[in-house]
Amino acid sequence: MILLDSIFSSFITINILMVFVMIFILAMTFFIVNRRFSIVTAQNQLLKALTLYVKHHESFDNEEEEHLDTSLAELGENYQRAFESTLAAMSFYTPDGKLIEVNNAMRKLCHFDEKGDTYYLHVNMFDTPHLIKDFKRDRTEEFHVCQHMYQPEIGIDQFIEAKIRPVFDNEGNKAFYMFAARDITDERRTYLEQQHRDKELQEANSTIMEYESELRYLLESSKMFVWHTIDKEGIIHFSQSLRDKGYTETFEEYISTINISQRAQAAKALKELLNSDEPLNTIHLFDRTFLDDQSGWYLISGVPFYDEKGERTGYMGIVKDVSGLMEAQEKLKEETLRAENSGRLKSVFLANMTHEIRTPLNAIVGFSDLLQMVDEPEDRKEFIRIIRNNCDMLMRLIDDILEASDMNQGPQSIHPEDVDFAVAFNDICETLRQRVQNPNVTFIAENAYQSFNTCIDKGRIQQVVTNFVTNAVKYTKEGHIKVGYQYTTCPNKPADSERGLYIYCEDTGAGIPKEKQADVFKRFVKLNDFVQGTGLGLSISKSIAERCNGDIGVTSEGEGHGSTFWLWIPCQLKG
Repeated sequence: MILLDSIFSSFITINILMVFVMIFILAMTFFIVNRRFSIVTAQNQLLKALTLYVKHHESFDNEEEEHLDTSLAELGENYQRAFESTLAAMSFYTPDGKLIEVNNAMRKLCHFDEKGDTYYLHVNMFDTPHLIKDFKRDRTEEFHVCQHMYQPEIGIDQFIEAKIRPVFDNEGNKAFYMFAARDITDERRTYLEQQHRDKELQEANSTIMEYESELRYLLESSKMFVWHTIDKEGIIHFSQSLRDKGYTETFEEYISTINISQRAQAAKALKELLNSDEPLNTIHLFDRTFLDDQSGWYLISGVPFYDEKGERTGYMGIVKDVSGLMEAQEKLKEETLRAENSGRLKSVFLANMTHEIRTPLNAIVGFSDLLQMVDEPEDRKEFIRIIRNNCDMLMRLIDDILEASDMNQGPQSIHPEDVDFAVAFNDICETLRQRVQNPNVTFIAENAYQSFNTCIDKGRIQQVVTNFVTNAVKYTKEGHIKVGYQYTTCPNKPADSERGLYIYCEDTGAGIPKEKQADVFKRFVKLNDFVQGTGLGLSISKSIAERCNGDIGVTSEGEGHGSTFWLWIPCQLKG
């Protein structure tokens, strides 16, 4: 029972709410319909009053006004007051284009005076110069135009914006034309001036963009960048245009890109720069740049710049890639040093040649003069041997000079040919054996092969071996001179590398200090100035080894321990 009472009570409540909702909806509907009706009625009354006002504006008299509806009369009077006091220039025309009325703003706009009144009262709206071509009599929609109003006969020369709107009565008949206009001469002048300024601005921007393009092209072609710092933020901007920032680095990132050899110096210079107002001009070697990871030299120059308060805010300038210039300078230094060395070497060469040539010549001339005064066969034989040895020495000296001259003019020519080097080696050793005349020195030839067929330049190889043995003879007073060869790898290369002809000359002579072993293959180098020779033989031998794509070297434990000179050239052992 309680449950039924609850349900019944809820049902009554819902019904009451629905009744109130229906009443509210009916009230809103009535209000909206009544409001709409009132608006339409007001609009109709306004149109009727305005139409009657326009139609009877000039013919109203007191009797007719009494017959008008009082509300319409009041509405028409209100509209007339608004019409006269509005700032908008307005006028009314009959459907056939005759002027009915104008307000004060229109009189001012169109220069209504005695002459103007006469003109507008006698000229049909459709026949005015600014409407005759565009506005048609049968037009029913609103007409909007902006044009130059030029009528010198009444003193008008201005630009106007005008709207002509036909007004219809309740029956759809055209009641009159409403003409509204405003003077836009000043606006047009302002608009044209703005256009002119816009054009000038566009031309200026175009010029600036052209200059920027030229500047970018110049900077890119010259490998230059514009840079500036912001000291408070500790950053550097790089760019090839004055418009964009390009690339930004912190001071720490900038320092880290500089070569380690100059990094401390650059960091010190940057620290001093932050407390200085002096121009900057320096060159640094960078391991990498923001462009790539390649190293290069860069010239950095700049000047401080200040804000409007005169406080320095940073530096700005240019960065230029001068790697090519630095390389050219290094080459120039090398060439200058080479030229200086060449001059020095020429002086040394002339001094050595004078001494070396004079020595055998003096011996040849002196003993030749004495030979005719010696009667003993043994003495004559000894004199002849001395003369022959000095002639041989002079010939070798001339050969070295000619060989060195050929080296200056171009690489030595190599002409490989098929040869049995085992046979050639024996022939070379028989010739060289004659040069070892010191009874305390033994000449040893080690030939481990019965046959060694290969393709080499036998003449050049003999020249190198001869130079080795000649030097060994000069510096070996006792012991032995051993010459031999093997088919093996180069001593300076891995054991599994290419094999070739390895020739060595071992002696028990004076030996060579380790710090001087690399210099013995240079021109005019003599470790003992009291030993005859030009110092060219080993230099020529090195050139021959290089032309054969081989290698050359010397090993020695130092002074008094002898030395071993060796030559290795690549070749193939045939058969």
